[in-house]
Amino acid sequence: MKVKICGISNEIDALTAISLGADCIGFVMGGKVLPIEVEPYAQWVRETIKKFPKGVDSFLVTHLFDADDILDLSNYIKSTGIQISEDIDIEEVKKVRKNTNKKIIKTVVTTDPKATEKLKLYEPYCDYFLLDSRDSGYTGGTGKENNWQMCRRLIDMTEKPVFIAGGLNPENVKGAIEETKPYGVDVSTGISCYSERYLRKDRKDHNKIEKFIKIAKEY
Repeated sequence: MKVKICGISNEIDALTAISLGADCIGFVMGGKVLPIEVEPYAQWVRETIKKFPKGVDSFLVTHLFDADDILDLSNYIKSTGIQISEDIDIEEVKKVRKNTNKKIIKTVVTTDPKATEKLKLYEPYCDYFLLDSRDSGYTGGTGKENNWQMCRRLIDMTEKPVFIAGGLNPENVKGAIEETKPYGVDVSTGISCYSERYLRKDRKDHNKIEKFIKIAKEY
Protein backbone atom coordinates (compact mmCIF):
# COMPACT_ATOMS: atom_id res chain seq x y z
CA MET A 1 0.00 0.00 0.00
CA LYS A 2 1.46 3.36 -1.06
CA VAL A 3 1.17 6.23 1.41
CA LYS A 4 1.15 9.87 0.40
CA ILE A 5 1.49 12.49 3.13
CA CYS A 6 0.09 15.78 1.88
CA GLY A 7 -0.11 19.38 3.04
CA ILE A 8 3.49 19.43 4.23
CA SER A 9 4.69 22.90 5.18
CA ASN A 10 8.13 22.36 6.71
CA GLU A 11 11.24 20.26 6.29
CA ILE A 12 11.01 18.49 9.65
CA ASP A 13 7.55 17.09 8.89
CA ALA A 14 8.61 16.05 5.38
CA LEU A 15 11.74 14.19 6.40
CA THR A 16 10.08 12.66 9.46
CA ALA A 17 7.24 11.30 7.31
CA ILE A 18 9.79 9.79 4.95
CA SER A 19 11.73 8.22 7.81
CA LEU A 20 8.48 6.64 9.00
CA GLY A 21 7.82 5.05 5.62
CA ALA A 22 5.95 7.58 3.47
CA ASP A 23 6.26 6.90 -0.27
CA CYS A 24 5.18 10.34 -1.48
CA ILE A 25 5.13 13.85 -0.06
CA GLY A 26 2.71 16.48 -1.33
CA PHE A 27 3.27 20.23 -1.26
CA VAL A 28 0.11 22.29 -1.82
CA MET A 29 1.11 25.24 -3.98
CA GLY A 30 -0.12 27.47 -6.73
CA GLY A 31 -3.06 29.77 -6.24
CA LYS A 32 -4.07 32.95 -8.01
CA VAL A 33 -0.84 34.82 -7.34
CA LEU A 34 2.01 32.66 -8.56
CA PRO A 35 4.91 35.06 -7.84
CA ILE A 36 4.06 35.10 -4.12
CA GLU A 37 3.95 31.30 -4.11
CA VAL A 38 7.38 31.12 -5.74
CA GLU A 39 9.04 33.72 -3.51
CA PRO A 40 10.00 32.55 -0.97
CA TYR A 41 7.78 29.48 -0.31
CA ALA A 42 8.84 27.52 -3.37
CA GLN A 43 12.49 28.04 -2.53
CA TRP A 44 12.35 26.02 0.67
CA VAL A 45 10.20 23.38 -1.07
CA ARG A 46 12.89 23.02 -3.72
CA GLU A 47 15.64 22.80 -1.10
CA THR A 48 13.65 20.26 0.93
CA ILE A 49 13.00 18.05 -2.09
CA LYS A 50 16.76 17.92 -2.72
CA LYS A 51 17.08 16.03 0.58
CA PHE A 52 14.61 13.29 -0.35
CA PRO A 53 16.12 9.82 -0.72
CA LYS A 54 15.86 8.08 -4.04
CA GLY A 55 12.52 6.37 -4.52
CA VAL A 56 10.44 8.89 -2.57
CA ASP A 57 8.23 11.00 -4.81
CA SER A 58 7.59 14.69 -4.32
CA PHE A 59 4.32 16.04 -5.71
CA LEU A 60 3.36 19.58 -6.56
CA VAL A 61 -0.29 19.58 -5.47
CA THR A 62 -1.70 22.51 -7.37
CA HIS A 63 -4.96 24.36 -7.90
CA LEU A 64 -3.61 26.21 -10.92
CA PHE A 65 -5.52 26.00 -14.20
CA ASP A 66 -2.89 26.93 -16.79
CA ALA A 67 -0.56 24.20 -18.06
CA ASP A 68 2.40 26.54 -18.44
CA ASP A 69 2.04 27.78 -14.86
CA ILE A 70 1.77 24.23 -13.57
CA LEU A 71 4.83 23.08 -15.48
CA ASP A 72 6.88 26.15 -14.56
CA LEU A 73 6.16 25.73 -10.86
CA SER A 74 6.84 21.99 -10.88
CA ASN A 75 10.10 22.50 -12.77
CA TYR A 76 11.09 25.28 -10.37
CA ILE A 77 10.72 23.14 -7.27
CA LYS A 78 11.97 20.05 -9.17
CA SER A 79 9.17 17.78 -7.99
CA THR A 80 9.02 14.27 -9.39
CA GLY A 81 5.26 14.51 -9.81
CA ILE A 82 2.31 16.82 -10.35
CA GLN A 83 -1.13 16.49 -8.81
CA ILE A 84 -3.76 18.44 -10.73
CA SER A 85 -6.48 19.15 -8.20
CA GLU A 86 -8.89 21.20 -10.29
CA ASP A 87 -10.99 20.07 -13.26
CA ILE A 88 -8.94 22.08 -15.70
CA ASP A 89 -9.62 22.07 -19.42
CA ILE A 90 -8.66 18.76 -21.00
CA GLU A 91 -6.41 20.58 -23.48
CA GLU A 92 -4.40 21.95 -20.58
CA VAL A 93 -4.03 18.44 -19.14
CA LYS A 94 -2.88 17.19 -22.53
CA LYS A 95 -0.32 20.00 -22.63
CA VAL A 96 1.02 19.07 -19.20
CA ARG A 97 1.28 15.43 -20.27
CA LYS A 98 2.99 16.29 -23.54
CA ASN A 99 5.62 18.47 -21.91
CA THR A 100 6.72 16.38 -18.94
CA ASN A 101 7.72 12.88 -17.98
CA LYS A 102 6.84 13.54 -14.34
CA LYS A 103 4.23 11.35 -12.68
CA ILE A 104 0.77 12.91 -12.95
CA ILE A 105 -2.05 12.43 -10.46
CA LYS A 106 -5.48 13.73 -11.43
CA THR A 107 -7.91 14.43 -8.61
CA VAL A 108 -11.54 13.46 -9.12
CA VAL A 109 -14.23 14.41 -6.61
CA THR A 110 -16.09 11.24 -5.69
CA THR A 111 -19.48 12.92 -5.25
CA ASP A 112 -19.28 14.78 -8.56
CA PRO A 113 -22.23 13.66 -10.74
CA LYS A 114 -19.79 13.54 -13.65
CA ALA A 115 -17.08 11.60 -11.79
CA THR A 116 -17.30 8.58 -14.10
CA GLU A 117 -17.18 10.79 -17.17
CA LYS A 118 -14.13 12.62 -15.83
CA LEU A 119 -12.31 9.37 -15.10
CA LYS A 120 -12.58 8.43 -18.76
CA LEU A 121 -11.76 11.96 -19.94
CA TYR A 122 -8.53 12.29 -17.98
CA GLU A 123 -7.48 8.64 -17.95
CA PRO A 124 -5.22 8.74 -21.04
CA TYR A 125 -3.21 11.66 -19.67
CA CYS A 126 -2.48 10.74 -16.06
CA ASP A 127 -0.58 8.01 -14.27
CA TYR A 128 -2.81 7.86 -11.19
CA PHE A 129 -6.16 9.10 -9.95
CA LEU A 130 -6.86 10.46 -6.50
CA LEU A 131 -10.46 10.26 -5.28
CA ASP A 132 -11.14 13.08 -2.85
CA SER A 133 -13.95 14.93 -1.12
CA ARG A 134 -15.12 18.51 -1.64
CA ASP A 135 -16.43 20.93 0.95
CA SER A 136 -17.61 24.52 0.45
CA GLY A 137 -16.29 24.45 -3.10
CA TYR A 138 -12.78 23.43 -2.07
CA THR A 139 -11.26 20.15 -3.19
CA GLY A 140 -8.86 18.34 -0.87
CA GLY A 141 -7.65 19.13 2.61
CA THR A 142 -11.19 19.54 3.88
CA GLY A 143 -11.18 16.78 6.50
CA LYS A 144 -14.56 15.69 5.17
CA GLU A 145 -14.84 11.90 5.01
CA ASN A 146 -15.23 10.49 1.55
CA ASN A 147 -17.90 8.10 0.29
CA TRP A 148 -15.94 4.86 0.34
CA GLN A 149 -18.63 2.83 -1.44
CA MET A 150 -18.54 5.27 -4.34
CA CYS A 151 -14.74 5.14 -4.30
CA ARG A 152 -14.89 1.37 -4.70
CA ARG A 153 -17.15 1.71 -7.75
CA LEU A 154 -14.94 4.31 -9.36
CA ILE A 155 -11.80 2.26 -8.71
CA ASP A 156 -13.42 -0.61 -10.60
CA MET A 157 -14.06 1.69 -13.57
CA THR A 158 -10.46 2.64 -14.31
CA GLU A 159 -7.30 0.75 -15.15
CA LYS A 160 -5.12 3.42 -13.55
CA PRO A 161 -3.85 3.02 -9.96
CA VAL A 162 -6.02 4.99 -7.53
CA PHE A 163 -5.24 6.77 -4.29
CA ILE A 164 -8.11 7.44 -1.90
CA ALA A 165 -8.34 10.57 0.24
CA GLY A 166 -10.91 12.59 2.08
CA GLY A 167 -11.16 12.57 5.85
CA LEU A 168 -8.69 9.73 6.35
CA ASN A 169 -7.01 9.40 9.74
CA PRO A 170 -5.37 6.65 11.82
CA GLU A 171 -8.76 5.58 13.15
CA ASN A 172 -10.60 5.05 9.86
CA VAL A 173 -7.87 4.22 7.32
CA LYS A 174 -8.11 0.46 7.93
CA GLY A 175 -11.82 0.36 7.19
CA ALA A 176 -11.44 2.61 4.15
CA ILE A 177 -8.73 0.39 2.69
CA GLU A 178 -10.70 -2.78 3.29
CA GLU A 179 -13.79 -1.29 1.65
CA THR A 180 -12.11 0.25 -1.39
CA LYS A 181 -8.94 -1.79 -1.97
CA PRO A 182 -6.99 1.13 -3.45
CA TYR A 183 -3.46 1.41 -4.77
CA GLY A 184 -2.63 4.00 -2.13
CA VAL A 185 -3.92 6.33 0.57
CA ASP A 186 -3.45 10.08 0.94
CA VAL A 187 -3.74 12.01 4.19
CA SER A 188 -3.36 15.62 5.29
CA THR A 189 -5.88 16.98 7.79
CA GLY A 190 -6.19 13.66 9.62
CA ILE A 191 -2.58 13.84 10.82
CA SER A 192 -2.42 17.58 11.48
CA CYS A 193 -1.81 19.36 14.76
CA TYR A 194 -4.10 22.08 16.03
CA SER A 195 -2.91 24.99 18.12
CA GLU A 196 -3.59 28.69 18.57
CA ARG A 197 0.13 29.22 18.05
CA TYR A 198 -0.02 28.51 14.34
CA LEU A 199 -2.46 28.13 11.49
CA ARG A 200 -4.56 25.02 11.09
CA LYS A 201 -2.72 22.21 9.27
CA ASP A 202 0.57 24.12 9.51
CA ARG A 203 2.22 21.28 11.41
CA LYS A 204 1.87 17.51 11.41
CA ASP A 205 1.55 15.18 14.39
CA HIS A 206 4.42 12.70 14.04
CA ASN A 207 2.75 10.11 16.24
CA LYS A 208 -0.32 10.21 13.99
CA ILE A 209 1.87 9.90 10.89
CA GLU A 210 3.59 6.85 12.34
CA LYS A 211 0.32 5.19 13.30
CA PHE A 212 -1.30 5.97 9.95
CA ILE A 213 1.59 4.58 7.92
CA LYS A 214 1.92 1.47 10.07
CA ILE A 215 -1.75 0.60 9.58
CA ALA A 216 -1.71 1.29 5.84
CA LYS A 217 1.46 -0.70 5.27
CA GLU A 218 -0.17 -3.82 6.67
CA TYR A 219 -1.93 -4.11 3.29
